[in-house]
Amino acid sequence: MTTEPVTVSKTTLWRELNRELTSWLGSLKLAIVLFLVLAAASITGTVIPQGEAPAYYLENFPETGKVVWGFVTGRFILDTSLNDVYRGWWFIALLLLFTANLITCTFRRQIPMVRASRRWKFYTEPRQLSKFALRAVLPTADLEVLVEELKAKRYTVHRQGEVLYAAKGTWGRVGPVVVHVSLLLILGGAIVGAIAGFKTQRMEPPGKSFDLARVEQSRLGFAHIPDWTVRVNRFWIDYRPDGSVDQFYSDLSVVDPQAKELTRKTISVNNPLIYDGVTLYQASWGVDSFSIRVNGSPWIPIKMERLIAPNGQEAWGQAIPFDREGRVGLKVVAPGLQGAIMLLPYNVQTGENLREHVTSARVGMPVTVLGQTVTIRELVGATGIQVKSDPGIPLVYAGFGLLMVGLVMSYLSHSQVWAIARAGQLAVAGRTNRAQLTFERELASMITVVQARTQATTVDVSTAQRVEVS
Repeated sequence: MTTEPVTVSKTTLWRELNRELTSWLGSLKLAIVLFLVLAAASITGTVIPQGEAPAYYLENFPETGKVVWGFVTGRFILDTSLNDVYRGWWFIALLLLFTANLITCTFRRQIPMVRASRRWKFYTEPRQLSKFALRAVLPTADLEVLVEELKAKRYTVHRQGEVLYAAKGTWGRVGPVVVHVSLLLILGGAIVGAIAGFKTQRMEPPGKSFDLARVEQSRLGFAHIPDWTVRVNRFWIDYRPDGSVDQFYSDLSVVDPQAKELTRKTISVNNPLIYDGVTLYQASWGVDSFSIRVNGSPWIPIKMERLIAPNGQEAWGQAIPFDREGRVGLKVVAPGLQGAIMLLPYNVQTGENLREHVTSARVGMPVTVLGQTVTIRELVGATGIQVKSDPGIPLVYAGFGLLMVGLVMSYLSHSQVWAIARAGQLAVAGRTNRAQLTFERELASMITVVQARTQATTVDVSTAQRVEVS
């Protein structure tokens, strides 16, 4: 006796593989896992500073000594794109997989449910209504009266002779599909923004221009970088009576390669300039430079650097040579643009400040430091501009708007009523997917009216005294 080998055609094998793949791809378990992984990635992107220079991560996350979590080093962060999580290839891949999961689930589960809810479901035998928990039998009731009551309650009534099917709230079944579509729009916007978006931060003084040649973008490099430049026409700060900053402004122009001004606007915090899909935000400010004269020397422009004190206070300063022998230097420190300056002589070899010679000065007022006359002519401010392009934002906004609509639609109750008039009796049954108590009261009210109008005994379907049809 021989056993014939079982032959499986390629078509059958492919069909089975496709069924298993779509079942896995549209599973709720996969959706939950992806959601948790994306949430963890987002938390990581919040904990680890984003968009810093590579040297920052190598310095702050060393490979020796106290390693964060035992394995998070600067090299690990750079290799896994944790320094730019939301544009990392693996994060985009997770978003794409989550998108595929939602699409598969929508077509395999949600859309068939909508189609089923819109299909007329007639029952022709009273015994078929016995499976419903909410049912009743009305002796000598009139089906026409029930039809009128159902229409008065905004049910859509379908009738085939003495058999009736009525439904309302079908849009409630569409709500989950709308929610899925809205999530797809949000994910699509995030993917488009990650792949085709870019950002950069610039600190420029008035009169200077900058282009967008050096921007942070995805490694996939699909971002469209415009060829125009931004010119800083003017920068100024408004102060409160106590001297604190109230608001700061930048007068910006967008200029094309032929030096033609394309647009111009004065921006401030929460009032950006938007042009050609690129948004320029007023993000910060600083002190760019100052000009100094020692005794009768020519005016010398000096570039300032940002300083952070141990208490977190921000200032700007620079150290310059102060004597011909190179033994003494002078630190020029400005806390802002209001004209106050600190002049701190220091020993070049030891770095110690000569505290007894520390001098306060103001712009334009000569002061004597170690026997030399020092004059600061001006403090030049700098505006901090954040440049950002995210072509996925319209999709995200549309997705959130549609999400609100879908959530509201999902709260609509999909209620169904069946009725069969047979042998002088009217068998009625109903069900709903939410607000069960409200539906029971509504159905009981309609049956009460039908009974009253046909001069029969009231049957209360909201109690346990329901007559089961055998």
